[in-house]
Amino acid sequence: MGIMARPTTRHALLYGGSRSGKTALIIRAMCLRAMRAPGSRHAALRFRFNACKASIALDTFPKVMRLAFPSIGYQIDKTSWFAAFPNGSELWFAGLDDKERTEKILGQEFATLLLSECSQISWQARGLVVTRLAQHVEEQVAGRPAKYLPLRMYYDENPPDKAHWSYRYFVQHIDPETREPIRNPEEVVAIQMNPRDNLANLPADYIDTLRTLSPRLRRRSRCRATTSPASRRCRKSSGVPASTARAST
Repeated sequence: MGIMARPTTRHALLYGGSRSGKTALIIRAMCLRAMRAPGSRHAALRFRFNACKASIALDTFPKVMRLAFPSIGYQIDKTSWFAAFPNGSELWFAGLDDKERTEKILGQEFATLLLSECSQISWQARGLVVTRLAQHVEEQVAGRPAKYLPLRMYYDENPPDKAHWSYRYFVQHIDPETREPIRNPEEVVAIQMNPRDNLANLPADYIDTLRTLSPRLRRRSRCRATTSPASRRCRKSSGVPASTARAST
């Protein structure tokens, strides 16, 4: 998936307005990683569990599976809230507001993590989560030699102000606490995505609706007349069916 899948990428942020397809693109990447690495674990987290359940577990994830992987069966455990793939891999859904549940989930190790709507999540909470990015599993693709699946952490957000840790970490490449340059900046990438990048999957009058918003809300939604080159490259190289991005962000 272009920049998102570069061998050097460890932390990737997709940012932009609502309905730009950010979360759908990331969930597709996580599903691919799960299917290529038998027995691997992956987790999508939001600040509140109810939001993660409603927006990702019951909406974005099943839409991505139906549109991008229609031949792949899966089961969702609605007690522990994870999706089980035929090869034994799992994709967990969680919220950081449920301390007991979060501690149980983060007692495991994962090959891929997503902090969705990370503008709502503190730098300290992110630090706790990133320690669980530690599962060592092999990627097994037919016709290719088995290899280690690189650890990867994804993030998405509607852009907050520049004082937020995500801007300092992903755009300025400085540590939000120490204000020192981060180590290995080549591992940390940010990709802008806008609703206009997802026009094929939006109602015809959605962009017009955004234009009626106040200037502050228009800036937040990033309703612009041009397409982001980074998101264009990412979308072009991902092979995501156009309708996949209809899943909510």
